[in-house]
Amino acid sequence: MPVEDMLQLWLPLGALAASAFIALATRILKRRRPRRRSMKGLEPGVSLFTSERCPGCDPVRSRLIEVLGAEGFREIKWTEQPDLFVTHTVDRVPTTAAVDGSGDALVWEGMPPIRLVQRWRSFVNQH
Repeated sequence: MPVEDMLQLWLPLGALAASAFIALATRILKRRRPRRRSMKGLEPGVSLFTSERCPGCDPVRSRLIEVLGAEGFREIKWTEQPDLFVTHTVDRVPTTAAVDGSGDALVWEGMPPIRLVQRWRSFVNQH
Protein backbone atom coordinates (compact mmCIF):
# COMPACT_ATOMS: atom_id res chain seq x y z
CA MET A 1 0.00 0.00 0.00
CA PRO A 2 1.49 3.37 -0.96
CA VAL A 3 2.29 5.92 1.74
CA GLU A 4 -0.35 8.33 0.38
CA ASP A 5 -3.09 5.74 0.79
CA MET A 6 -1.95 4.99 4.33
CA LEU A 7 -2.00 8.69 5.19
CA GLN A 8 -5.53 9.00 3.82
CA LEU A 9 -6.57 6.19 6.13
CA TRP A 10 -4.64 7.05 9.31
CA LEU A 11 -4.87 10.85 9.28
CA PRO A 12 -8.67 10.99 9.78
CA LEU A 13 -8.49 8.23 12.39
CA GLY A 14 -5.77 10.13 14.25
CA ALA A 15 -7.83 13.33 14.15
CA LEU A 16 -10.88 11.45 15.46
CA ALA A 17 -8.85 9.91 18.30
CA ALA A 18 -7.40 13.32 19.23
CA SER A 19 -10.89 14.86 19.27
CA ALA A 20 -12.22 12.07 21.48
CA PHE A 21 -9.28 12.51 23.87
CA ILE A 22 -9.85 16.28 24.12
CA ALA A 23 -13.58 15.79 24.76
CA LEU A 24 -12.88 13.23 27.49
CA ALA A 25 -10.22 15.41 29.14
CA THR A 26 -12.58 18.40 29.10
CA ARG A 27 -15.34 16.36 30.71
CA ILE A 28 -13.01 15.06 33.43
CA LEU A 29 -11.73 18.57 34.20
CA LYS A 30 -15.26 19.95 34.44
CA ARG A 31 -16.08 17.32 37.06
CA ARG A 32 -13.07 18.33 39.11
CA ARG A 33 -13.90 22.03 39.23
CA PRO A 34 -16.90 23.80 40.68
CA ARG A 35 -19.01 25.64 38.16
CA ARG A 36 -19.68 29.35 38.55
CA ARG A 37 -23.24 30.49 38.17
CA SER A 38 -25.61 33.12 39.42
CA MET A 39 -27.94 32.04 42.22
CA LYS A 40 -29.44 35.41 43.03
CA GLY A 41 -32.18 35.16 45.62
CA LEU A 42 -30.47 32.36 47.52
CA GLU A 43 -29.13 33.31 50.94
CA PRO A 44 -25.36 33.79 51.17
CA GLY A 45 -23.55 30.77 52.57
CA VAL A 46 -23.22 27.12 51.72
CA SER A 47 -26.38 25.31 50.63
CA LEU A 48 -26.86 21.58 50.14
CA PHE A 49 -29.65 20.53 47.75
CA THR A 50 -31.02 17.09 48.68
CA SER A 51 -33.97 14.75 48.22
CA GLU A 52 -35.39 11.90 50.29
CA ARG A 53 -34.28 9.14 47.91
CA CYS A 54 -30.73 10.33 47.47
CA PRO A 55 -28.12 7.72 48.46
CA GLY A 56 -25.27 10.21 48.07
CA CYS A 57 -26.79 12.97 50.20
CA ASP A 58 -25.93 11.55 53.63
CA PRO A 59 -22.17 11.34 52.96
CA VAL A 60 -22.10 14.91 51.58
CA ARG A 61 -24.11 16.17 54.57
CA SER A 62 -21.60 14.43 56.88
CA ARG A 63 -18.67 16.04 55.07
CA LEU A 64 -20.22 19.50 55.35
CA ILE A 65 -20.86 18.97 59.07
CA GLU A 66 -17.26 17.75 59.50
CA VAL A 67 -15.76 20.80 57.76
CA LEU A 68 -18.29 23.59 58.41
CA GLY A 69 -20.13 22.39 61.50
CA ALA A 70 -23.82 21.53 61.83
CA GLU A 71 -24.82 25.19 61.58
CA GLY A 72 -22.32 26.00 58.81
CA PHE A 73 -24.63 25.23 55.89
CA ARG A 74 -28.28 25.20 54.89
CA GLU A 75 -30.01 22.11 53.57
CA ILE A 76 -32.61 22.64 50.86
CA LYS A 77 -34.87 19.60 50.49
CA TRP A 78 -36.79 18.88 47.30
CA THR A 79 -39.92 17.91 49.25
CA GLU A 80 -39.96 21.23 51.12
CA GLN A 81 -38.72 23.75 48.53
CA PRO A 82 -38.96 22.39 44.97
CA ASP A 83 -39.25 25.96 43.64
CA LEU A 84 -35.61 26.64 44.59
CA PHE A 85 -34.50 23.61 42.58
CA VAL A 86 -36.35 24.93 39.54
CA THR A 87 -35.28 28.57 39.99
CA HIS A 88 -31.61 27.66 40.34
CA THR A 89 -31.67 24.79 37.80
CA VAL A 90 -30.51 22.12 40.22
CA ASP A 91 -31.00 18.91 38.23
CA ARG A 92 -29.08 16.45 40.40
CA VAL A 93 -28.68 15.74 44.07
CA PRO A 94 -26.62 16.11 46.04
CA THR A 95 -25.59 19.53 44.77
CA THR A 96 -23.68 21.94 46.98
CA ALA A 97 -23.48 25.67 46.34
CA ALA A 98 -21.36 28.34 48.01
CA VAL A 99 -23.18 31.63 47.45
CA ASP A 100 -21.69 35.03 48.18
CA GLY A 101 -23.57 38.20 49.11
CA SER A 102 -24.05 39.25 45.49
CA GLY A 103 -25.63 35.94 44.48
CA ASP A 104 -22.59 34.52 42.67
CA ALA A 105 -22.10 30.84 43.42
CA LEU A 106 -19.64 28.00 43.07
CA VAL A 107 -21.62 24.81 42.46
CA TRP A 108 -20.52 21.20 42.85
CA GLU A 109 -22.56 18.10 41.99
CA GLY A 110 -21.84 15.02 44.08
CA MET A 111 -19.23 14.77 46.83
CA PRO A 112 -17.16 17.97 47.05
CA PRO A 113 -13.51 17.53 48.06
CA ILE A 114 -12.68 18.59 51.63
CA ARG A 115 -10.24 21.25 50.42
CA LEU A 116 -12.94 22.78 48.26
CA VAL A 117 -15.37 23.00 51.17
CA GLN A 118 -12.64 24.57 53.32
CA ARG A 119 -12.05 27.20 50.62
CA TRP A 120 -15.77 27.88 50.39
CA ARG A 121 -15.73 29.33 53.88
CA SER A 122 -13.53 32.18 52.68
CA PHE A 123 -15.46 32.56 49.39
CA VAL A 124 -18.69 32.99 51.31
CA ASN A 125 -17.20 35.25 53.99
CA GLN A 126 -15.36 37.62 51.66
CA HIS A 127 -18.55 39.32 50.41
